[in-house]
Amino acid sequence: MPQDVADAVQRDIERMPDRQILDFLVQYFVAEVNWMDQLVHPPSFLAQYQQWWAQKSLSSVADAEFAVLLLRICSYASQFLPSPSHTIDTIRGMFLADIRNTCDDIGDNLAVMCTSLDARGSLLRVQHLCFAGLRFQCEGRTNAFWEALSCAIRVAQRVGIDRDAATSIHDGLHELEKEMRRRTFCNLYTWDSLLSRQLDRTPFLPHSLSTENLPRMHLVPDVGGGDAPEGFTERLLQARLARFWRSFSTRQGAEYDLTVAEERYERFYSEFLTTLPSAFALQPNKEWDELFPVLPLQRQHFYMTIFDSICWNFRPVLLLEQSHVLSLPQYKQVLLSSQKKALAMAALNVLETVSALHALLGASHTRYACIVFHTFEAAVLLVCLCIHLDFPGSGGNGPPKAIIADPFGIGVANVTRERCMEAAQDALSRLQMLAEISNMAEAGARTLARLLGRPTGGNAVPQPSERSSCAQSWSGDSNAAYWPSLEHPDPSFLDELLSATGSEDSHPNWELFNMDFDYPLAQAQS
Repeated sequence: MPQDVADAVQRDIERMPDRQILDFLVQYFVAEVNWMDQLVHPPSFLAQYQQWWAQKSLSSVADAEFAVLLLRICSYASQFLPSPSHTIDTIRGMFLADIRNTCDDIGDNLAVMCTSLDARGSLLRVQHLCFAGLRFQCEGRTNAFWEALSCAIRVAQRVGIDRDAATSIHDGLHELEKEMRRRTFCNLYTWDSLLSRQLDRTPFLPHSLSTENLPRMHLVPDVGGGDAPEGFTERLLQARLARFWRSFSTRQGAEYDLTVAEERYERFYSEFLTTLPSAFALQPNKEWDELFPVLPLQRQHFYMTIFDSICWNFRPVLLLEQSHVLSLPQYKQVLLSSQKKALAMAALNVLETVSALHALLGASHTRYACIVFHTFEAAVLLVCLCIHLDFPGSGGNGPPKAIIADPFGIGVANVTRERCMEAAQDALSRLQMLAEISNMAEAGARTLARLLGRPTGGNAVPQPSERSSCAQSWSGDSNAAYWPSLEHPDPSFLDELLSATGSEDSHPNWELFNMDFDYPLAQAQS
C-alpha cells in the first residue's frame, strides 16, 4: 500500500468508534442478526477481528477491506437497536445514530481507497457491499439496495464466485473460503431474484443455479443427527424457491391466464412444497428447535417467502376488468373465484407468519425490512380483494380447484371479507407501532390508512366505488414507485405507493460463537 494511502487509511481508522462499542456491535451481530443472511462465518470472522485489532498498522488492501466489512457490519447491526436485550439508544455513551453515521462515513471512504488500489476485488468486498445494501434495505431505500447488489454481483463475477468452486480459478483457496464463496453466491442469487421481481427489472444473474456451486459443507458440529438441518439450510431453500419461480418464463405485458396460473400452483405444490425437509415442511418436525434456537425464526422467515410467492402467482386476478370477467365461461368464473380465495388465504398466511416471526423477535420495535415490507404488501392485497363486489364468492360446489392441493388446510373455507379486513387493520396497527423508528413503516402505515379510508382507528371497509382506483394502482411498475419514495421527505411521493406491486408478469417479493470480548454485552450497556 503506498505510504500516502496508508496514511489516509490510518487517519480514518483513528476516527472509528471506540473498541468497546465495536466489540458490543460485533457480538450483538453474531448473536442476534447473522442468522438472517449468514454472510459471514462467525468463528472465522471473530478470529480475524481479533487479529485485525492486534496489528499495529494496516499494511495491505485486505486489511483495509476488512475494516470496511467490520464498519458496515456494525452499522447494519445498529439498525436492529434498541432491542429487548438492549433497550437504550446509546452504547457506552455514544448515540446509535452517531455510531451509524461514523461507521458509514469511514467505511465509504475506505471502500473508495480499496477500489483505487485493487479494482478486481475479493470475497471481502462482495460481503461488505452486501452489508451496505442490507443497510439500505432497512432504511427503505430499495433502489440503493439494488445498486449495491449490482456492484456486489459484478465483483463476484470478476473474482469467479459465480463459478463452480471446483474449477482451477479456486486453486489455492482453503475449503472454508470456497464454502463461503458458495454461500455468498447463494445469497446473491436469492436477493437478485426477489428484488428484480419487486422492482420489475431484469435480474443480473441467469435464472439457472448450478447445483455444483451450491453450499455443501456443514460448518458446525453435527449435534442433531443425520437428518438435522444445517444452519444454512433456510438460505439454500430460499435459493431453491427463487429458482423454481424463475423457471417459468413470463412475457412482459402478457394477459393473465387463469389456467396457466393454476398449473404453476399445482406444480409448486407437487415439485416444491412436498419435497421440503421435515424441519421446514408446512407441518414441520420441531424436534431440533431446542438444539438450534434460530431454527424457529428461520422457519417463519421461509414460510413468509413461500406464501408471498403464492400471492405473486394469483394476484393478477385483481387487475381483471369486470367486463372481461363477465365474458368468461362459467367454469372460468368459478376458477377465478377460487383463485381470489387462494390469494386471500396466502396473504392471510403471510401476515400470520409475520406476526409469528415478530413475536419470536420480542414483538418490539424493529427496522427489519422483511417484517415491514410483507406486513404492508399482504395488507394491501387483502384490502384490494375486499373492494371487489364478488369477493369472496361461492366458488361453486366443492372445494375450489386452486386449493385442492391445499397448503392452507381447512382455513380457506373460512375466508370472509370481515376476516380479511380485520387482518388488514391488525397490519396497520403493526406498521403504526414500527413507524416510531422505521421510515419505511411510517410511509406504509400512512398509505395503508389512506387505503382503508381513515387516518386513524375505526372499522371502515373500502367502498366498491374505489375498486377502479385500486386496480389501477396495481398495474404500475411493481415496487419501484413505493420503496424509493422513502428516500424523499415529500409526502406526495406516497401517492404512487399503490403501484408498488402488481404488473402481471412481476413477482413480489447462525450459529453463535462465544468470544472473550474485553467488554461483554452487559458491560457495554452500562
